[in-house]
Amino acid sequence: MTKKKLGREEKNGQPVVRLRSMLIGLCVLVGSIALPLVLVWKQSYVNQVSIRLEYKADTLASLRREITSLELERGRLSSPARIERLARARGLEYPVSGQLEVLEVKMPRQKKNRWIGGFFTFVKQTFSGKSGR
Repeated sequence: MTKKKLGREEKNGQPVVRLRSMLIGLCVLVGSIALPLVLVWKQSYVNQVSIRLEYKADTLASLRREITSLELERGRLSSPARIERLARARGLEYPVSGQLEVLEVKMPRQKKNRWIGGFFTFVKQTFSGKSGR
C-alpha cells in the first residue's frame, strides 16, 4: 500500500516539476531573444541621435558662415564712401555753410548737484555766459 501511495505522489509531483522546468526554459528563451533585440535597439537609437547631432552641427556651421557673410556685406553697404557716391548719384550734395543751422537743445532739469560736480557746472556756465536756469 505504501508503494501505491508513493507512486501516486510521484505522479502528482512530476507535472509540477515539468511545468517549472518548462517555465524556466521559456524565461531563458525569451531573455536570450529579448536581450540582443534591446542591445540592437539601443545601438540604433545612439546612431540616430548621433546623426541628428551631426546635422545640427552642420546647420550651426552653415548659419555661422551666413552670419559672417552678412556682416561683411553690411560693412560694405554701410561704408561712408559708398553712401556719398549714391547720394551724389541722386543729386545730393553737402550743404554750404550758410544753410547750416545750429540748434540748442535744452535738457530737462535735473536735480541740482551741490557737491563738486555742481561747482564745476557753475564755473563752466559763468565763463561761457550761459545760464543754467
